[in-house]
Order: sequence, then C-alpha cells, then structure tokens
Amino acid sequence: MVYKTVLFDFDGTLFDTSPGILRCMRAALEKNGYDAHTREWLKRFIGPPVIPALKEFYGMDDAEAEKVKSDYRALYRAEGVFECAPMYGAKECLQRLRAAGIRLAVATSKPYYFAEDILKRFGFYGLFDAVCGAVSDEHSGKEEIVANALSALGAGAEGTVMVGDRKYDVLGAKACGIPCIGLDSGFAEEGEFERAGALCVVRDFVSLGDLLLG
Repeated sequence: MVYKTVLFDFDGTLFDTSPGILRCMRAALEKNGYDAHTREWLKRFIGPPVIPALKEFYGMDDAEAEKVKSDYRALYRAEGVFECAPMYGAKECLQRLRAAGIRLAVATSKPYYFAEDILKRFGFYGLFDAVCGAVSDEHSGKEEIVANALSALGAGAEGTVMVGDRKYDVLGAKACGIPCIGLDSGFAEEGEFERAGALCVVRDFVSLGDLLLG
C-alpha cells in the first residue's frame, strides 16, 4: 500500500532517549525507596506514560506514582532531556519520505515540550508537519495522541501508518484504525509486536524507508 501520512513515536523510535530517561527514573525510584532493578528491567519505561507505568510495574497508588513522577520529571527537565541521540539513519529516512511528498508527524506519549526541544536541538523539527505529545498525564494515552496527530494533519486513517518501538504504539494506532510498523530498536520484548498485531517489523530506518517507498 502507498502511504500518504506516517506517524512516528519518539522515545526508542526516532531517538534513543534511554540514557536520560533510565538514569533519572532510577534516581527517582531509589529516592522514594523503590528497587530500580537492572538497566534491562528499567527499559520497560521506554514507551508508556509515566503514571500508568509506575502503577503497573510497582503497584503504586495515585499519590505514590505522582511523587515519583514529580521527582523524575524535575531531574529529567534539569539534566536528562538531552541525554539522547537520533536513531541511526532516522534523519535520512525522514528526508527521503518528505522528498516523496509524504506527510510526517510525531505522535508520542512524551510531554510535547520535551519532544519539541529535542527535535529542535538535533535539527529534526522542520522535518515534521505536526508534533503531538502529551499535554498532561490525563491526556497521554497513545490512542488520544494518535487521534490528535490525525486531527492536526487533517488526515484520516486511510493511507496512514504508525511507526513505533513498543506494543503501546501498535495498540494505540489500531484503536484509531491505523496499522503500525514495529521498529525493532531493542526496547520491545521478544514477540511483543506480533502479539500486539503489528503490520510488520523492521530493524532499521534504511529498511523502513525502503518499505514505505516501495
């Protein structure tokens, strides 16, 4: 199928933001008396919104999750936001897609201002027609973010595809009637894309560009 619009997740997809996220999350968890486990275990925080993740992974109540999130966000804002790097080949792929007339948008559960700051710092911002992210914890679910991106572009589900690195991207896109291509960047668990119903899985941005451009 020829796609006219491509939506991209951010953390673990366009950028490897794991150094900053995992360091700051470890510090916030340990400050509040929680075991942060190994780096491999912490990688599950790449993808989902922070509050639901803390509740799911640690069984925290609302107050506990809010305290850890507050400590995490303060440290991430001050120190961790730019501890990241673009995924190999991402910019070149985006440039290829734009040259082919495909509309591009970011659809991330990350707070939109963090995504915008990183995109601007690394020279990616102008490659996107829209950047949509969380405006609050109550509005950070992937389905809502994907719907917002479609609205910002004036696009429908037909001719649109999502690209993401976790099941949350696949499921959020599916809820909006959009297929999702899984990017195997090392953050998804084995079989995660298949169980969630991804359209297919690619291993890098070169393969993704070739797939999308036919």
